[in-house]
Amino acid sequence: MQHRNFVIYDNEEMYAKNFMDCISTRKEVAFQVRMFRDVEKLLEYSKEQVVNFMLITEECPAAVRQQVRAQRTFVLTKGVCTDLGEKEKSILKYQSADEILAEILESCLETGDRELGLTMTKGAGAVIGVYSPVHRIGKTKLALAVGKEQAKNGPALYLNLEEYSGAEAYFGERPQQNLADLLYYARQENGNLGIRISTMVHQDGELDYIYPMEVAGDIRNVTLEEWKELLEQIADKSIYDTVILDLGDSVQGLYELLMLCDTVYTPFIEEPAARAKMRQYEENLMLLGYQGILEHTVKKEVHARKGRERKGSSV
Repeated sequence: MQHRNFVIYDNEEMYAKNFMDCISTRKEVAFQVRMFRDVEKLLEYSKEQVVNFMLITEECPAAVRQQVRAQRTFVLTKGVCTDLGEKEKSILKYQSADEILAEILESCLETGDRELGLTMTKGAGAVIGVYSPVHRIGKTKLALAVGKEQAKNGPALYLNLEEYSGAEAYFGERPQQNLADLLYYARQENGNLGIRISTMVHQDGELDYIYPMEVAGDIRNVTLEEWKELLEQIADKSIYDTVILDLGDSVQGLYELLMLCDTVYTPFIEEPAARAKMRQYEENLMLLGYQGILEHTVKKEVHARKGRERKGSSV
């Protein structure tokens, strides 16, 4: 694939370098990035070849900006910019580099530009599930650890399918879009899901994740067929080699999803009530014809939390 070029012009060298670093860490982005601090060199460069995308400070006068042969220009502003050209779009400067890149990709989607410089190489499509009938034993921590280990070998995407994910404890501030939005885009089936993920994804180290659903109960309304369609589109239209599903009891078709997984990690603790729950879970799988789940299950013993459980809490 031929990489498209992305030019950055800003007087603040550190700001421009931070944005370059952001692009370089995004495995799905295939821009050739060049940074300029001298406007004359920028103009000279654009005479030799067309610039596909340009991110430029509003401090550069409009008359000069428009001399650059740029197909799409994004102007970094500190407020309202009143001198935008026809092919220019303003972007608030003081937000994270990830948010700026997502806004650029979103803008290109809105105008129908699908050749965004993204690597659309199909991933391997492996699915790893993390589930346990025993609660409050660090299942999400295990799922994230498994995801980060997988991400060392190739692009990996973490999806939390719990009714109450506790996402703020793991990921901090809530973004504008989450897993509910990704499902909405997958239902549209317009071929852009891989690009759309790039506008929504966040990173925890090398692991990519989509922020979980926020409204308790929404996860229950998603059908098994919709989960399967989402996983198929991620495998076909994104870069991810592996998808990690952090599964809760409220998801429709839980056992069917576990059957789809290549590997299921099941945390457990050596404690009487926990052993009874695990035994009942395994007996249910056998009784209902889902013994295949047990065949690709990897049990992970975890240490019980210190201190006594409060009255009325579950294991």
